Amino acid sequence: MKLRKFKLDTQFWLNKWQNNEIGFHLPKPHPWLVACWPQLHHGTDACHVFVPLCGKSVDLDFFYQQGHQVTANELSEDAVKAVFERLELTPNKTQWEGGVCYQAAQLTIYVGDFFKLNDTHIHGVDWIYDRAALIALPEAMRVSYAQKLVALCPDAQQCLITLDYEQTQMSGPPFALTRALVDQYYQATYAIDELKSANIIEYEPRFAQNGLTELFQRVYRLTPKLHA
Repeated sequence: MKLRKFKLDTQFWLNKWQNNEIGFHLPKPHPWLVACWPQLHHGTDACHVFVPLCGKSVDLDFFYQQGHQVTANELSEDAVKAVFERLELTPNKTQWEGGVCYQAAQLTIYVGDFFKLNDTHIHGVDWIYDRAALIALPEAMRVSYAQKLVALCPDAQQCLITLDYEQTQMSGPPFALTRALVDQYYQATYAIDELKSANIIEYEPRFAQNGLTELFQRVYRLTPKLHA
C-alpha cells in the first residue's frame, strides 16, 4: 500500500496551545475510557499502548499508572513537558527525524509530526487509543492518517472515541465522524464494534453555545481482521 504524504497543520495546533485554546483537554481520564477499558483489555497483564496526537492528556497517566508501556506523539513540546511534570518524571531527551523524543520509565512521547513516525519509533504495540486524533483532522487527511496508523501498528487493536453532530450547525475541529465514515476509513482492515453511544450535549455547554442541539459520543473497538 502506497501512503500519500501529508503534513499536519503544525502552526494551527501550536497556536492553540500557545493561546491556551485547549477545550479538548480533560482534567481527569476520559470517563468512557475508564468504563470501557476493563471490557477491552482483559486481565492484569501489562500491554503496550500507542496514543497519537496525545496533547497533555491525563489518559496517559491512566495507562502509565496501571503499569502499561505507553508510547505517544504530540506536536506541542509544552504539552509533553506538562505530562512528565505531572507524573513527576525526569525524561531523557533525544533527537529523532521529526523533533525531540521524551522518555522516562515506561513512557515515551515523540514531539513532532505524526506522519514522520515509522516502525523504528513505533513497534510492538498492542493497543491504539485514539480519543482526539481522528476527530482533529480535516477530511482530506483522515484516510492517510488511518493508513499510516495501520502501517505503524498492523497487529494492534484500537479503542476509538468519536463525536458526531449536525455539520451544518458547527464546523470543526473537533470534526463530526459518523459510523459510515468510521467504516470508510477502517472496515477494510478491522472488524468494528460499537461499544457505547450517547447524546452528551447536556454535559458539553461549549458545544451548545456554538449552536449544537445534539452531540453524540461513541466508543468503538477495532480488531484487525486477521485476529477477529
